[in-house]
Amino acid sequence: MITLITGDHPRHKYLVDCFVKIFPNVTWIIQKREKFYPTINESFSADIQRLHQIHFQKRQDAEYKFFSKKAGNLSMNKINQIFQINGEDFVNGKLKLILNRIKSKILITYGCEKIPKDILRIIKCHKWNIHGGLSPWYRGTITHFWPSYMLEPEYTGMTLHELTNEIDGGDIVHQSSVNLNPNDGIHENACRVVKNFSNKLPMLVKTKIKKKLIPIKLKSTGRIWTSKMWNPLLLNIVYNVFEDKINKYCLENKKIIKPKLKSILI
Repeated sequence: MITLITGDHPRHKYLVDCFVKIFPNVTWIIQKREKFYPTINESFSADIQRLHQIHFQKRQDAEYKFFSKKAGNLSMNKINQIFQINGEDFVNGKLKLILNRIKSKILITYGCEKIPKDILRIIKCHKWNIHGGLSPWYRGTITHFWPSYMLEPEYTGMTLHELTNEIDGGDIVHQSSVNLNPNDGIHENACRVVKNFSNKLPMLVKTKIKKKLIPIKLKSTGRIWTSKMWNPLLLNIVYNVFEDKINKYCLENKKIIKPKLKSILI
């Protein structure tokens, strides 16, 4: 049995659909996430508010394009055990109770709250987290935004790592990075790498899970990007300066050196 704890955005649901196609016995724990289309403080200028609207509309459009509005329907129809939780349930005992009842061989989290220490201690199976970013270079939050902003969109990637108390600091199980398309914008990069990762991961896990797996230790702490680092003013660079064509700019103006990825599943 495999247990997935995910957020409720299309990308999270798509991943679960991919696992359901490969694993016959899946338990799905869904955390209600923040609004998919967040609001912006009215103190920002009209232009920044406009860019904010463009940015999140583009994110929504990209996720529907790559994962469809029907993402998760397959899982809803096939999975017998589905639990709905919110952020408070990670600390009030509800999640702990659910996991104590489930006898899983694998626990994978993606897009949910950080698992508390007391819950980590009771989980004896493989416990992994899917991070939307390449560790150690891009740990933390909003890590599919920062590579493009830093003019290295080739570092838009995904990391499967051991669940620990550190933020995206567990030993690495598997990584993948985006294949740059000159016509893609920042959100297409994110969706493209998530979709490719999700399509391949379930079979890789199924093929290797019975073997002894020794994750790869991080040789550096890298950088942790926090939510406080992000500001709507940054959107001026992405949309007014580069017109969301950072891939094209980088492909034409520098040598693209792909990051050195790590995996024990390949």
